[in-house]
Amino acid sequence: MFMNAIIAGLLYFLSFPPYDFWYLIFPALYLFYYSLLSSKKSFLSGFIFGCVAYGVILLGIQSIGLEAWIPLTFLMGLMYGVFSKLFSYLNVKSGNNFYVLLAALAVFDLIRAYFPFGGFPWGFPSTVLLTGPIDSPLFFEVPLTFRNFGPTGSSLLLQSLPLVIALGVFSKRKPKNYLKDYSIFLLIIFTILISNYVVNDYQQTQYETSELNIVIVQGNSPCPGAKNRCSNERQKIYDSHLAQTQSLEGNFDLVVWPESSTGFNNDPGVHSRVQNDISTEALRLDSYFLIGGDRPVQKEYFENYGIFINREGEVVDQYLKQHPVPFGEYIPFRKYLDWIPPLALVPRDMIRGDGQKIFMVNDTKISTVISFEGSFQRYIRNSVLDGAELVVILTNQASYGESGMSDQFILMSRANAISNERPIVHAAITGKSAFIDHNGKVISKTELFETTTLNEKLEVRQTETPYSKYGNYLNYIFIIFGALTFVRRFIRPVD
Repeated sequence: MFMNAIIAGLLYFLSFPPYDFWYLIFPALYLFYYSLLSSKKSFLSGFIFGCVAYGVILLGIQSIGLEAWIPLTFLMGLMYGVFSKLFSYLNVKSGNNFYVLLAALAVFDLIRAYFPFGGFPWGFPSTVLLTGPIDSPLFFEVPLTFRNFGPTGSSLLLQSLPLVIALGVFSKRKPKNYLKDYSIFLLIIFTILISNYVVNDYQQTQYETSELNIVIVQGNSPCPGAKNRCSNERQKIYDSHLAQTQSLEGNFDLVVWPESSTGFNNDPGVHSRVQNDISTEALRLDSYFLIGGDRPVQKEYFENYGIFINREGEVVDQYLKQHPVPFGEYIPFRKYLDWIPPLALVPRDMIRGDGQKIFMVNDTKISTVISFEGSFQRYIRNSVLDGAELVVILTNQASYGESGMSDQFILMSRANAISNERPIVHAAITGKSAFIDHNGKVISKTELFETTTLNEKLEVRQTETPYSKYGNYLNYIFIIFGALTFVRRFIRPVD
């Protein structure tokens, strides 16, 4: 049955960018669940699946080095292995019960968002549906499920179909029972959707909308990649962003420079020369600026910031990144691992910020997250709960190389845009940068390693979706439902 796990892993990564065979996610998950139901070595099946699937999904971080790619791939394999062992145990103890196994999936998806090192949400299956024909009438339910349940809850819905089919095929004598279970499951989902519509009605007519004219400056890097070193790289990156900004004509509401476009010797919050450069452009373009960068703090630490500058060129406020990349922006257990030579690439640990920030552009509330944070649903949702009508993701992406990881990141931004009904400005140094509307549509985007500017008008929103209000409540509903079912069946075992 290990062959099923291998094939499942192959189909799984083929459903993600750059391949975009989104429909393969269904047979991938079916084969994976069937391999767990039919194999006594479930841990190994899960480990193989996780390593095969994520070994290719995360291929881009090979530009950092094999010492980053191999451990992360191995970690995902271990996580899927442990999950698979639990899945198999619950399957035996519950008598192949659909609701108990669905609860196991719901728990696993929530744990992945927070563990280890704060979580790793890359590769949620629901995001691949956004590469499909979502504008088709047949796909109307995709945006609907994201707005109601978010990326995690939508993934649970997606996984439910291959799970119930796998159970029906494996338990040949009970297909009618599983059809009945799935019908009840769908009835619960339909009831939630109707209730949300009646209670919320999204109140579209009660909220005002407005537009912001925004520019992304993608200055590029002369030598992208964590291991690619060239003379005066940081200065050249800053000079490129400044030159691209100086080429702009007209007036704009907001100009966005991505993560690491300033910093160290070019920090507008520290160096008057840099602030004068940007102030000149803010006055000339009559624009607010949101600028990403990093600054050293003593010898051991640094801050990763997004500085907000008003139309008069004054630094008004800043956001500090809260979620550092493990082994990229800090070394867990550094004092025990300092002997490993590649870790010298991360000589400082990031100082974490303590919460979201709201900046005012005209009368519009905007918020920002930085790089890795943009893949986490909770940071985008927290910004919306704090009142943000538009969210800006400042990212670098130089370490992704020419892999599909830039497109995978944009998929997650699209999912978060739909889930919270908020437009997202996805700004990267080396690409791909994109403007995404509140329906998750990519209005325009740049290419990899392109030095350019991108300009769009985005309609900002004040509405609240059920997901924005209640978060991953669908997972908790079926965790409770599955737990009660398990306890009931455990107390009264099936003959």
